[in-house]
Amino acid sequence: MDLEAIAELAQRERLCLGCTGRLAARRGHGLTNHERGQALLATRAMLAEAADETGTAPFFHGATPAPAPDECGLCAGLCGEVESLAQLVLDAVVDIELATFQVGTLVDAEILSREKELQAGLGNHGEPLKSQLNREIGSRVADASGLEPQRDSPDAVIVVDTRYDTVDLQIRSLFIEGRYTKADRTIPQTRWPCRHCRGRGCERCDGSGQMYPDSVQSLVAAPLLEASGAGEDKFHGMGREDIDAAMLGAGRPFVLELRQPRVRSLDLPALEKAINVAADGRITANGLAWVARPRVAELKETVCDKTYRVDIRCDPPVEIERLKKGAQRLAGEVVEQRTPTRVSHRRADLVRPRRVESMKLLSADGATAELEIRAQHGTYIRELVSGDGGRTSPSLAELVEAECRVEVLDVLHLHLEEPET
Repeated sequence: MDLEAIAELAQRERLCLGCTGRLAARRGHGLTNHERGQALLATRAMLAEAADETGTAPFFHGATPAPAPDECGLCAGLCGEVESLAQLVLDAVVDIELATFQVGTLVDAEILSREKELQAGLGNHGEPLKSQLNREIGSRVADASGLEPQRDSPDAVIVVDTRYDTVDLQIRSLFIEGRYTKADRTIPQTRWPCRHCRGRGCERCDGSGQMYPDSVQSLVAAPLLEASGAGEDKFHGMGREDIDAAMLGAGRPFVLELRQPRVRSLDLPALEKAINVAADGRITANGLAWVARPRVAELKETVCDKTYRVDIRCDPPVEIERLKKGAQRLAGEVVEQRTPTRVSHRRADLVRPRRVESMKLLSADGATAELEIRAQHGTYIRELVSGDGGRTSPSLAELVEAECRVEVLDVLHLHLEEPET
């Protein structure tokens, strides 16, 4: 690293002390860039004086050691704005609960391009301006607030736009796992935007923007949104059930993501009670616990058999013995299911093989019957019973030679337990 060349460039380009020192960032361990620049130019001036060449180092011989930052030929004043930029950050986080943070900056493209040009001429040994700003702003924020700078998964990434003196606060989401049961057969799992207005609000949806006033998501999220001050939520379920199907047993696992929360220390047991009191038996949420973001992907990738209870109607009525034999024939069978007619408008038209582990006839009177079915994940149970006009084969309707349809469907159990060894 040619320190003489750096000093000469600093004089020629009229760089402030911070920009001068940044060009020599790998020298002068423990010094700030401002101190490094000051030492570099002072040494340059003293060497020039010793050699009786004072005219070659004017910075220290005209009462002004270097241009002020706002007169700098590179940073255009940014090196002198660290305190004010740090204050912007402190103002942005004043009412937000954080423990850790990371600062980033946006800098005018012309300044960055000019800096790259100067650095290249010196062998690219210096520190980038953005790096200096990030470090110095972060240090001042930490000193003033007590927050801890952290590179990996901080509570907030704070991006300072130095072009417009604005702050973009990117707060790390909170992730809460639990299980829900659903007894209300009129609510979907997640919010369902109105098809007519696409969520904007219209007469058909009474201005709500939703096809249904409530959902499992909205009922679970409401107390958590209020307590956290989050801007929005996202519901990640391990699969879903039909709107008119109940979700019983131990419930279905889910992760609720709270985005841009202002409060992070939530009392999950108390909030769980609040959710269930407000839902009044329509749904329940149980076992709320903190998890990390990767849990969402794990949940989405988890597959398991499910056990269902269904009430069906047969037309014409079918003898009990024939129903029993039809159910027995499907047990252990791999059926071919083409995407059902009822969802073909929003899902790819594919044929999927699905295994039926068991099908038991619990009761029957000819016209109606009650079945318990355990099937592979992704099995369309209604079509397994009805056949969907031949799109699922074999089906119960095909085997008993009668029209069969599901009238009531309950999800009883998700078989998530590890298999016995």
